[in-house]
Amino acid sequence: MAKIEFFALGGLDEHGKDCYALTVNGDIYIINCGIITPSSVSLGVKKIIPDFMWINQNKRAIKGIFIGTPSYDHFGSLEFFYQFIPNIPVYTSGIGAVILNTYFQKRAPRHNQIPMKLNIRIVESLKPERVGACQITPFKISNSMPHSLGFVFDTPEGAVIYLDDFIISSNKNMSFEDDLFEINKITHGKNLMLIVGSGLAGRSKGFTNPNHRVAAYFESIILDSPGRILAACYDHDVYKVLGLVQAAVSKNRPINIYSTTFIELFKYLNEKGYSSSKRAITIGDEALDQSENAVIIITGTPQRLFPKLEKIVNDDDPKLHMKDTDTFIFAENTIPGYETFEANLFDGVARTNIKHSYKLPRTILPVSASNEDHKFLVEILKPKYIVPVSGLYMDFVEYQKAVTQTGFIKTNVLILENGQCISLNSGVIEPKTKFVNLEQQYIGTQGVLDVGASSMFERDQMKDNGVVLLSILFNKEEKVIKKFNYDAVGVINITEENKPLLNVIIEECNKQISSLMATSIEKNALDMKEIKIAIRKIVDKQFEKKFNKKPLVLTTIIFNKNQNRVQQ
Repeated sequence: MAKIEFFALGGLDEHGKDCYALTVNGDIYIINCGIITPSSVSLGVKKIIPDFMWINQNKRAIKGIFIGTPSYDHFGSLEFFYQFIPNIPVYTSGIGAVILNTYFQKRAPRHNQIPMKLNIRIVESLKPERVGACQITPFKISNSMPHSLGFVFDTPEGAVIYLDDFIISSNKNMSFEDDLFEINKITHGKNLMLIVGSGLAGRSKGFTNPNHRVAAYFESIILDSPGRILAACYDHDVYKVLGLVQAAVSKNRPINIYSTTFIELFKYLNEKGYSSSKRAITIGDEALDQSENAVIIITGTPQRLFPKLEKIVNDDDPKLHMKDTDTFIFAENTIPGYETFEANLFDGVARTNIKHSYKLPRTILPVSASNEDHKFLVEILKPKYIVPVSGLYMDFVEYQKAVTQTGFIKTNVLILENGQCISLNSGVIEPKTKFVNLEQQYIGTQGVLDVGASSMFERDQMKDNGVVLLSILFNKEEKVIKKFNYDAVGVINITEENKPLLNVIIEECNKQISSLMATSIEKNALDMKEIKIAIRKIVDKQFEKKFNKKPLVLTTIIFNKNQNRVQQ
């Protein structure tokens, strides 16, 4: 008999801030500890992290943090987590240890701090470890980071399997091989729940492989470009960095990794023989301007890479200056929220004298699971329940559509929101859903901002995106909305073209809110705070989908039987 609970502190209905809590018989396991950097920083809000108040309240039961894919959006809030539990073990791969240690050691001097000491436990694929109530077995998955890991949490009712984004790959490169076919040997096929990143669900119908391969594309550009190549990559996308290295080596070009943090990982990969870079001719930063044909790979987290590139383009970088004979490659797929940064970057490049610039074509996919990858994994594992994570609500709906084509039961694909907790007792989902109260935590220059700063953030949101005022008259006995009034102020121009779209939005919001409230009354779970959070998300989604706006939503609900009134 096992009591299992799962919920997200972040990572559902949003890109980034991934942080999940799995509880097995009272022991808590935290998976990822992510962060979001707002694409437009204002009012001192530089980062958004999960609400760690729940962590603080339950810290005695927390056994460790598990980071399988060590990208910044999976570990960026560790420093704030450590303020609550200073020596909590962090379970990750050898590569993960290098990335985490390098990041926090490099970061501390910039902030005049002592480097944060992490309690890192390096784990190896297919070697189980006993942590609290569970035996936990890591296994390799193939994605943009070498030696990324998924985790099997063994419970008396069956295995809970977690993996971040992945692809089904026949790649023989030891850096990107996987152990997916070993999972059933670990679990003996008794797979209770699969928790998996939604990836490209709905956006790419087939398998991702071989459409993610980049080396040939980079080689063709290098072949046609006699001068230097300046290539920009996100530092979590090691697959593309190594693709550039492979292309440079094949054309006998010298290379430089222009990064203060990624270079340590590059050295580690060299030492372990995980790349073809041992045959590369490398040059130091001091020789960048003297080289005539080097491939210079500029890396950084998304929020740091664009300012870095802007300095280079504006000739403000101390070591790297663009030449007329250079070729520029933005070697990445577009990340939602960074479209404007990309446009401004290419506008800046166009103002220089270089003749050629390239953006990775859409035909080359991210190293991320497409529909057939997801379906294949479900066919292999045959879990009882599935929880898609790391994405927007629409991504989870597309995931649900894809995997049900394999015959998987639709209602067993559990689409959750942050804070929505599912409980399994003796391997069966309990019908009553509970919610963990979560608030956005904003980080500024001086650390965590108070509630007043959060209010200022909302005011800025209203300034940029407008406000939607809702007034709802609801009949509890009939469980229907009697009146639904709205006013959208400063969101869109009310033109003849926009009116039909606005009517569609309001009709859909009315329908979803009515269903939400009726269901809450039936379950005797009419928590007004949670209802208003859910209403805000419903309205946000509709306006973002139709008009690319996320207005501030203020709701008044009136019950016409008992006259209860709640106002926000």
